[in-house]
Amino acid sequence: MIDATRQLRWYLGLGLLFLAVAPPFMLSLVAADPQAPGSDAIPVFIAAPVNLIGAVFVVRSMMTSDPAASARSLKIGAIIVLVGDLVLFAVRALTA
Repeated sequence: MIDATRQLRWYLGLGLLFLAVAPPFMLSLVAADPQAPGSDAIPVFIAAPVNLIGAVFVVRSMMTSDPAASARSLKIGAIIVLVGDLVLFAVRALTA
């Protein structure tokens, strides 16, 4: 049986991996600069583990061959990554 959505899940997974890695990395660069206003590492310490868990779910969904299990893991990973980014920017806004 041909899985018509495999490629879509793969590209969506790559996009979610970018969203899981890029914002914490960018804010960690801001936190590493002592002269930057509001250079606080607290948001990165809170949201980075959440995004890491989401990235694990996304990679797991990309490697699974069963379409139903892959879609379910991708949904869970997407929710966790987006909540992690929301927490990252919310805590950053509250501490700045």
